Amino acid sequence: NTMDWQNLRHFLAVAESGSLAGAARRLQVSKATVWRHVRALQEFLGVTLLETHAGGQLLTPAGERFLADIEGVNRTIETACQSLLTTPAPIAGEVRVTAPELIGSVVIRGLSALHERHPGIALELVTGSPATSLAARDTDISLRFEEPRGKGFTRVAAVPVPFAVFAAPDYIKQFGVPKKIDDFSGHRLIDFEHSLAQLAPTAWRQRGGQNADIAFRSNSPYLRLAAARAGIGLALLSESFVAGDPGLCRVLDSRLVGSLELLVLVSHQLRREPRVIAVRDFLCDLLTAVAAPPGSSGRASP
Repeated sequence: NTMDWQNLRHFLAVAESGSLAGAARRLQVSKATVWRHVRALQEFLGVTLLETHAGGQLLTPAGERFLADIEGVNRTIETACQSLLTTPAPIAGEVRVTAPELIGSVVIRGLSALHERHPGIALELVTGSPATSLAARDTDISLRFEEPRGKGFTRVAAVPVPFAVFAAPDYIKQFGVPKKIDDFSGHRLIDFEHSLAQLAPTAWRQRGGQNADIAFRSNSPYLRLAAARAGIGLALLSESFVAGDPGLCRVLDSRLVGSLELLVLVSHQLRREPRVIAVRDFLCDLLTAVAAPPGSSGRASP
């Protein structure tokens, strides 16, 4: 047999109040109920814990020893119960995130979910191409395609970012679509600015877009997207960055083009801050949700 916590609870109430009536008021039960639980505890232990006197209930020597042994347990249980009932402090504060521009647009689309979960958090998003340096002022979390050179940040996740080749319907009507990643003969290409060539999947860097005429270059994914939408040429863009744009069609999907690994880095000093943990989890959930490549044909889809 095991000890019944209710029996112990009623005994403690009598010992602390000094009477059955006091225990009954504290527990909001009848005196008979209190005595029934105390008697059951005494029978379980085989000892007398309380004696009845004119002024109420007094502890026997055995009862005093027993109370001394269990008082610490009682405080531990009460603390645990109070911890469960106490509403935790809301998570609030500003969190500074650095990210490539094409990832910034994905974060913005999911921002309302973060505010619903933690309305007290203010997200500061600093974008750049390539990703803003980790040395930026007070960076809490950094999303990067490149491994960090300096110290002070902990890698907490790596999420694949699928890329694909997109074109406007008018471009496709005029020029058709390439059949292979390594033969763009007769096509015009919207390309990265030269310094950003490394920000493309390995398969594309090695053989993508060969024999194409370069029609436009830019370091801005927004300008490359706008150029593709205007029918200037074919553009390599992140699947999640395009995300259902009705002005573009996917002509080569990520199974051919490949993906880049996006690193989620958290300031080592701030990694245990509740506000930083909340944004870290939000970003990891969001980026993982959009990482799966969409269908391989038709208009671009989210």
